[in-house]
Amino acid sequence: MIKKIFVPLIVALVVLAGFALVFEFNTSKQQQKDTMTILRGENALQIAGDLKAEGYISSKIFFVLELVKSGNFKNLKAGVYDLKDIDQTEIIYKLVHADTVAKTFTVLPGWDIKDIAAVLEKADFAKSDDFLAIAKTGNFKSEYDFLADAAASSTLEGYLFPDTYEIPENPGANDLARLMLDNFGKKITPDIRAAITKQNKSIYNVLTMASMLEKEVKTLEDKKVVAGILYKRREAKMPLQVDSTLLYFAAGNGKSINKEIDSPYNTYKYAGLPAGPICNPGLESIEAAIEPLDSPYWYYLSAPDGATIFSKNYDEHLANIAKYLTKSK
Repeated sequence: MIKKIFVPLIVALVVLAGFALVFEFNTSKQQQKDTMTILRGENALQIAGDLKAEGYISSKIFFVLELVKSGNFKNLKAGVYDLKDIDQTEIIYKLVHADTVAKTFTVLPGWDIKDIAAVLEKADFAKSDDFLAIAKTGNFKSEYDFLADAAASSTLEGYLFPDTYEIPENPGANDLARLMLDNFGKKITPDIRAAITKQNKSIYNVLTMASMLEKEVKTLEDKKVVAGILYKRREAKMPLQVDSTLLYFAAGNGKSINKEIDSPYNTYKYAGLPAGPICNPGLESIEAAIEPLDSPYWYYLSAPDGATIFSKNYDEHLANIAKYLTKSK
């Protein structure tokens, strides 16, 4: 009697298994995406289901069996992967060894911390508010010696080095800030530091000057001439009269442009350097701030075509304004 019941049961199980396998292999295959994201916390069964649903593997069962056989059932890593047009064994190898697709973001010379924060949020690397909080209030001075001479109230403005960065897995705002600070430490070489020290300047003040040059002029040669003009004005206790510092304060505080506004970034109202860097300058601008050129000029302006026009005195400057700017309006 038991035998009569047992044999049909075995047959039924075999038939069901056959149907399962047929269904497993013959469900319509999805078009593979360029990348596949494995989330932190997903287990092997969930990952197998995702891979099957996205068309990367033909069978969840065989995928899991191979994981068990190779001892990798619990070794799959989270990340973003390129799994297109490779077999199951290669997929497992990539997931076990975290052979992920590198994610990158780029910081352009002249961007300020708000620009960077917006790009990081758009790319879903960090919330803008989180990054701004770290850039404004994070205490990194104990980790990075080049921050030692920064003002007590300073942010990371100026120190987030323009470059293309490869994103670590699941980065936080702190990780991203350190990524850029680490790069700054490498790019500001011992030779650059020695040149700054030799001129009795601080890294902070050089960055402040470089940030203005980054915003004001385009070419290295012009940046060096403008650096010479601004240093000369500073020594003469003459206001620097740099539009970009006023724009920086106004944009950051929701203010309209006003040359009488009371701010340490108003270089029309107050002589000397502004309170700190107004953007993150590139290496070329930093070089110009360290190596200014002497010239007979005291004034400059940017023509509509981007050229820098220099003047030896104020009357000549007014004439150049009339020639290059008034007619363009």
